[in-house]
Amino acid sequence: MIDLTVRLRVYWTSPDRPDDDEFSNHRGTMTPRMGTGFIRRVSKPVSDKPCPCDKCNGEITRKFWRFTVRTAAHVVYNTEEAKSTRVDLFYDDDSSKFDGRMVTVTGLRVADIDHGEDTCYMECVTHDEALGERIKSVWTSLYGGLTKCLDLDLPSLDFLPPCDGGRRPTLIVSHPHGQPKKITLGQWRDGEFPRVVYNAPTCPGSSGAPVFRFNTDPRNRCFDLFVTPVHSGSSSSTSTQHQDQLNILTRFLQNLRGRESKQEQHNYGYRWWLLY
Repeated sequence: MIDLTVRLRVYWTSPDRPDDDEFSNHRGTMTPRMGTGFIRRVSKPVSDKPCPCDKCNGEITRKFWRFTVRTAAHVVYNTEEAKSTRVDLFYDDDSSKFDGRMVTVTGLRVADIDHGEDTCYMECVTHDEALGERIKSVWTSLYGGLTKCLDLDLPSLDFLPPCDGGRRPTLIVSHPHGQPKKITLGQWRDGEFPRVVYNAPTCPGSSGAPVFRFNTDPRNRCFDLFVTPVHSGSSSSTSTQHQDQLNILTRFLQNLRGRESKQEQHNYGYRWWLLY
C-alpha cells in the first residue's frame, strides 16, 4: 500500500469548475496545487494495439502499461486537468528525486468521476517496462495476497496502536504539502453512510490519499480489511498536524511503535470498500 501511493502535481484548473468549487478562483490558470493518489488498477502490458498516450495519439503500436490512479474529484476535476497532472511514483524521501527512484508520468484522462462522493479515477500510460512491471508486482502482492495473510501476525505493522477495547486504528499514507510520503495514525469514528469520519491528522496535499482501517480478529490481531475511495477533507484544523506524521524510511521500515493521535481533527472520506 506504500508503493501504490503517489504524489499529484496539478498545473491547470479547468474553467468548467462551478462557482462554489474551492478552486473556482483559479479557473483558467496554471496555478499549481498538490494532492495524493492511490494506484487502484493495473492492466497487463499491451503490445498489439495503438498506444493511447498523447505522444503516440493512438496511431503508433507500442508496448504500454495502463494503470488507474484514484484521487479526490476536487484535486483532478476532469480530463483537461488530468492531462496537466504529473504523477510522481515512489517519492519516499527527499533523495528519491535525485537517485532515480522517483518516476514521473503524466495523466491521460479521467475514466470515472463522482463529484458527490469526491472520487476520481484517472488513467495513466507508461512505456517504461521496468516501471510497468514494478507497479504490477506491487499491486498483485497487495491485492492478491490479502486473503492469504489475514491469519498471520503482521510485524511490519508493529507501530500500530493495539487493537483492543474495540478500537479501530486508521492509517493514512499521503504527501502533505507535496512532501515525501508520510504515515499518520488515528482512530476510525462512526459517520453517516456513505461518509466516514476519522481523526488521523492530515494537511493540504493529503486530499485523495488512501485511508486504511484495521479491524481485529477473534485472537485480537490487527489486519487490514478496508480502504476508502479517498481522503476528502477536514472539518477542523490544528496548528500541530505535523507532530504525529511518521517518516516512511526512518520509522515505518524500522517497525517503531507510534503513538495515538492527540488531535481531534475530524477528517472524512466516502464508503469503506473491501480490498478483495
